[in-house]
Amino acid sequence: MSVSAPRSQGWSTLNIVLHWAIVLLIVVQIIDHEWMVEMWRATRRGAVVDATTQTWGYGHIVAGSLILIAALARLWDRYTHGRPPYPAEEPNWASMLAKVTHGLIYTILILMPIAGLIAWFGMIGEAGEIHELMWTPLLVLTGLHVFGALAQQFWFKTSVLKRIFVPGMK
Repeated sequence: MSVSAPRSQGWSTLNIVLHWAIVLLIVVQIIDHEWMVEMWRATRRGAVVDATTQTWGYGHIVAGSLILIAALARLWDRYTHGRPPYPAEEPNWASMLAKVTHGLIYTILILMPIAGLIAWFGMIGEAGEIHELMWTPLLVLTGLHVFGALAQQFWFKTSVLKRIFVPGMK
């Protein structure tokens, strides 16, 4: 079954749990971002960081690594079990926009942590800059994704929004 092959049922429990885990981990990344920046700068200068900064900084690395793993696991689940079909009542342009948005979000959710890990473990500043540059596109795409889900619910009147909460829902 291909990555885009529809299935008659909704999202799997695994896919739903991983979706919300990624959302939660992104919130953690927002919270601990400044500590990671401080830890990065101090480490590059050869300075010692305090325990709080170090804890939150390493928390950023762990959360980012978990986002990478969760995104790859979601793609694996999607590849092995398919994805729910797009609603018939949804216009083609909306389905195409959803496909492009999801593809770009997955791309960033995979490349951003990889760039961050390369930056940290290789102490490669350029990789850190690439990591940081992906933040704004991720936020814009996430906003578009949320807007699309709300449009599905309130404009197109489909059950798409409910499917990300209820496993197997069509």
